[in-house]
Amino acid sequence: MSRIRRVLVVAGLAVAVALGAALPAWAAFNDTAVVSTKIPTVTVQAPTGLTVEDHCVTTTTTTKRTVRTDPVTRVQTQTAWSRTITYADSSTNVDSTTQSSTAGPGTDETTTTTVDKNTDLHVTLRWTGSPTREVTGYLVSAHLGIDGSVAPMLRTTGTQVSAVQDADALYYRPSLLVTTETRYGWTADSARTTALTC
Repeated sequence: MSRIRRVLVVAGLAVAVALGAALPAWAAFNDTAVVSTKIPTVTVQAPTGLTVEDHCVTTTTTTKRTVRTDPVTRVQTQTAWSRTITYADSSTNVDSTTQSSTAGPGTDETTTTTVDKNTDLHVTLRWTGSPTREVTGYLVSAHLGIDGSVAPMLRTTGTQVSAVQDADALYYRPSLLVTTETRYGWTADSARTTALTC
């Protein structure tokens, strides 16, 4: 083989190798790839099985104060004082103050009796927690039947809360609901309980 022919053969091989190496890269550069843009969805489940226990307790505070009035100077001096407190279940919201005075027990003495009654609403709420992943806790709220507004009350990581509130709150016809809260900010509200009562 002549020297010129050998040069041409070697040059041809070099071009073939160069083109062969370039073709896959060129093909890869022109290939199209399908990229999924589908965003996975998560359904946040609300708490279920809400049960509420509510009852009212009326506190009766009886205060007695005895005062002696000097018949000459009319200066009054307290001679006795006492206070008793009793508790009783109540089916209504009792809120009252009465006062009465009687002569005695000693000469020139007057005993005044003041009776204060106030009723508190005791509530315990339980529910079944949400199975949704990454739940951070629950928000307990009161739905006010008087105007339809919702008032947040407290947050908890458990599935039970108890509270005592002046029974005057029953005027607003409250019912309760629980909201699932998650780390990623999505929420879900439970069904409401029946209106709270004594």
